[in-house]
Amino acid sequence: MNKKQAKSKEQKITPLHPPLDKGGKEGGYLSEWGKEGLLFFALCSTLIALCSTLKSPHPPFSKGGRGGIITLYSILYALCSMLLVALAFGGFAYAQSGDLKERVPALCYQCHIKLKDSLSRSHVHSPFKEGKCISCHNTHTSNIKGLMKEEINSLCLSCHEEIKRALKKKFVHYALRKSMCTDCHYAHSGENKHLLVKAQKDLCWGCHETLKEQFKKSYVHPPFKEGECSSCHNPHASSEENQLIAIPNKVCRSCHAPRCKTGGVSITFATDKLDCTTCHSGHASNTSGLLGPYGHTAFLDKKCEQCHETIVADRKITTKLTGKDLCFSCHKNDPAKFREPDVHGSDAKGGCGLCHNYHASKTKGLTIKESGLCVTCHGGTEKKIVLMERALRASPIRCVPVKDRKCFECHIPPHSNNPLYFRADSIQTCARCHTAQHKVAHPLGPEAKDPRNGQPVTCITCHGMHSAKAEFMLHLDRKRQLCIQCHKK
Repeated sequence: MNKKQAKSKEQKITPLHPPLDKGGKEGGYLSEWGKEGLLFFALCSTLIALCSTLKSPHPPFSKGGRGGIITLYSILYALCSMLLVALAFGGFAYAQSGDLKERVPALCYQCHIKLKDSLSRSHVHSPFKEGKCISCHNTHTSNIKGLMKEEINSLCLSCHEEIKRALKKKFVHYALRKSMCTDCHYAHSGENKHLLVKAQKDLCWGCHETLKEQFKKSYVHPPFKEGECSSCHNPHASSEENQLIAIPNKVCRSCHAPRCKTGGVSITFATDKLDCTTCHSGHASNTSGLLGPYGHTAFLDKKCEQCHETIVADRKITTKLTGKDLCFSCHKNDPAKFREPDVHGSDAKGGCGLCHNYHASKTKGLTIKESGLCVTCHGGTEKKIVLMERALRASPIRCVPVKDRKCFECHIPPHSNNPLYFRADSIQTCARCHTAQHKVAHPLGPEAKDPRNGQPVTCITCHGMHSAKAEFMLHLDRKRQLCIQCHKK
């Protein structure tokens, strides 16, 4: 190949990465150094091939030699080498040269003019501020809206390592598990701290709408009133329930020391290590001291002597009676409402205190949060639910009591004589919530018998609330496999 041929090839090199919609030349040409380097390499290959051919004498034609063919092969080899090297290293030379019209981010701002204006906002994301557009975006194509390099959450977590580690903790914010970081945060800049898309209180109340009702109560916790949710809660994940930033006592003491009193006597010696939230609400209450929101009448009226012996400073606080006998001194022991003997109400397990808080609670009936209680004995059931959630990921579980581990919504041990401590029979327990489905359900009750065991067909004949394997929390696929368990003909 002579110099004219080489020059002709050089002129045919086309711009790389032009914007597809405008036919522009965003990419630019290979740099002079890149072209010269490739041509030099190709010419060297040609010379080497020619020299190796000239070095060996042509074999005599009388012996069937093919010297001319060998020479032609060598030249063609050199030509191919030049073309292959140009193709293989063209992109590299281009990348090294970076011969763009302008540098990033100035080049990006030629089109994204409004985005440049957002640099003047109060809070600016560091990569955006430093002009590192291509740290998050692919400049040409992507399978994700916004030309993102990868899925939004994965992209954010690739830099925010602290949050990534936090996601391994026990309690992860539902918004983060089911949504994207950009639902709460701006990717470029904003007027709110942490690039929040709204003021903190407005953002939280967007999902936790029901909390606004608590503003109507007589006493409202100042941080809650001001919408400073993150002063107590971690917005991403925590080792504590309700995503508290630390154990309840530590959170409360960061603002005020314990000052529990009764009848003018300080009882902080007894409450010092207790969970503050067992008696106090973190948001609002109709009782001073943020007690409750639900509480034992004697406790809210500060009539401690109704259950306790006279309280003296620095002396152990005792009750007049022990176990369930204390409760039955006021609450009638109705066999229809309290099953005996039963492990859930035995004094060995703490009597009524196994499930109820004697003083105050966040729920009616003064029940404690069952998610941390039931699993201590029913760990096997919890494992089944976890496996079920994984298996039904494509068809998420919508049954709130199961999803949120609100066991007492369906089961009320030991206050029920129904199987599995159901609040009602195994049909009405479900129908209390699923009223519409109950009207169009498969025949149920005494008139509909399960041919496998002769028992009445109920909701749990087909649905497995803790170990379902198919959508709608069914034991089996509803299209055929489930039905033929009974309808074999």
